[in-house]
Amino acid sequence: MTKHRTTMAALATTTITALALTPASPASAKVAKGLQDQDMTVNHPGLRATFLTEAQSAKVSMTRFNTRWDGRATEPSLEQVVGIQATANAARAHGITSMVIAPYANSADWNPRGRKKGPTAASKLSRTRYKKYIRSLATSLKDLPITKYYAPINEPNWYRNMPKRGGAAHYRRLHNIAYDEIKKVDKKAKVLFGELAPYGRKRTKNYPHGQSIDPGDFVRDVLGLKSNWKPKRGTKRSTYRIKADGVSLHTYDFKANPNKKRKDRDQWTQANLGYAKSDLRKAARTKRISSSAVKRIYLTEFAYKNAGSDRISESRARTYLKRAWKIAEKQKARAFIWYQLRDPQSDDEIWRSGLQEKDGTPRKAWSTFRGLK
Repeated sequence: MTKHRTTMAALATTTITALALTPASPASAKVAKGLQDQDMTVNHPGLRATFLTEAQSAKVSMTRFNTRWDGRATEPSLEQVVGIQATANAARAHGITSMVIAPYANSADWNPRGRKKGPTAASKLSRTRYKKYIRSLATSLKDLPITKYYAPINEPNWYRNMPKRGGAAHYRRLHNIAYDEIKKVDKKAKVLFGELAPYGRKRTKNYPHGQSIDPGDFVRDVLGLKSNWKPKRGTKRSTYRIKADGVSLHTYDFKANPNKKRKDRDQWTQANLGYAKSDLRKAARTKRISSSAVKRIYLTEFAYKNAGSDRISESRARTYLKRAWKIAEKQKARAFIWYQLRDPQSDDEIWRSGLQEKDGTPRKAWSTFRGLK
């Protein structure tokens, strides 16, 4: 999904704002309805106001952006930063009080077709330059008037975003670098572990080494755990520990009924969200990720496609959306973010999961999304 984005007036106002930005306790937390459309907010700034108006009509309180990182850059794209800033500065007036920022590093060259195993993660992704990149990104966004959640690397269990060879260990190091650098710049910002794609993509003739790994497997690799979620012999907690304020999952499953669980509990789709929470609690018992972090689950990418081989009908999309939302509520997810308000403006973009057509014509799922509470 990543291809394609006070001055103090009075004491009373300040108090209300502070309360709004304070995370709710697990017992009382309500699912924050989210909506991401970088095509409208960043790529086509003329559509930004429309996005905000439509989001307000649906009572959306959270949005999300992706930023490009090529593995070597020390500064984020100025165009993307400006678009994010402009959207965030106008967001609160439209009811949006928080945003997720998820850098992605993506290249088909990192997972080549055929017999080649591909490069190591360390050879393609510089930790030294990432440290400067993430610090610069956090600095450029620190004064925005909404709560910020950073997910340091988008879908690291997909081999185009994080090369397979050494990917889990490299991700752990990059994530902890991001945590430290973001907190130095913006103490109030939250840092989320994961951004995990929901399941491994199968090996094929073209990709004999696979295309991605199940999130359960990846998390165990990151934390140095065995299949029973206990530490592997010889692994030190201090080396394998992750610093995090919460966990971000991508639970989309396209054609699947969200009420029908997958047999493999390492596949963390919407239907398997209960499995994910249970296994994350097991991970927390090792003290390699905090119990408070695994209690705060954010579903930061979800959608049903309306084009391509994964498309489903409008009627089924609205039915499945209702079921997916109920699961998010039942599992006490902190957020549920739909990907794309409108289909992309460019006909070359093959990912299409808009709640509206590209001209704004609503689909059936749009009215359903607006009605979610």
